[in-house]
Amino acid sequence: MLGGGSDQRRAGPHRDQIPVDDVPIRSAATVVLLDDRPDLHVLALRRTDASTFVAGHTLFPGGAVDDGDHDPRWGDLSSGAVGELPGMDDPLSYRIAVVRETIEEVGVALGIGDETVAADLVARRRDLESGAVRLADLVSTADTHLDLSGVHPVARWVTPMPSIKRYDTAFFVARAPAGCRPVVDGREAVHAEWCRPADALTRWEAGELTMISPTIAMFQRLATYRTVDEVMAATTDAPVRHVRLLDDSTTPVRFEGDDDYDAPGTRATLGWVWLPAGPVTGDAP
Repeated sequence: MLGGGSDQRRAGPHRDQIPVDDVPIRSAATVVLLDDRPDLHVLALRRTDASTFVAGHTLFPGGAVDDGDHDPRWGDLSSGAVGELPGMDDPLSYRIAVVRETIEEVGVALGIGDETVAADLVARRRDLESGAVRLADLVSTADTHLDLSGVHPVARWVTPMPSIKRYDTAFFVARAPAGCRPVVDGREAVHAEWCRPADALTRWEAGELTMISPTIAMFQRLATYRTVDEVMAATTDAPVRHVRLLDDSTTPVRFEGDDDYDAPGTRATLGWVWLPAGPVTGDAP
């Protein structure tokens, strides 16, 4: 079980136990949006070249958890959050962050069943991004709530030292709303596309895409699935696996249990993934 004794310990230390330098570690969250088109596709973004962190890289919607994501009203304004985030405090705030960031970056509202209400929230994406309004205010005014039952945690990664910015990031997967048409904000994200995970990895290996290890790891895992339903089914009670690397951003991630997990030259990371290999590989979850 996520949050269970042994798996919780294996999923990494509490934030207070992670080594730090003069760069503080911030909470962050990202979501991998999935859709059957008709086979499994993932929404991938390209970050602006002007960014001070992972500029020009391919990644998923997400960002830092902000004060509004901790709003105490979310206890009444949301429902369906399932799964602890081992080692991370206030797990609800990470889920709220991915809903907010997905609205801001790609104009997609997760967890809102009413299409009119969802469109109204997206229409305020600039106000959300600027901080002129909080998502809790918009949800409350619309007399609705967020259904977070479809937002499933699958990984945790902490930016290593040294870095100009450090994040303790929760990774989630979610099914994209039916008929959604992602539109990038043009600020943080400058391009969005639906892609097969295996195709994204092929383009990365060819040097067409630049990705950091957490993104590579998610594409590696998702390349072993055929449908969104398969991915969602695998998020229940999945065992946590630690991650090792040979070189950041340039080589595949090694998952605990892989034959080359302890290969010479690999090193441990502050990365933990609990989405198992899928049926395409023939591996058991």
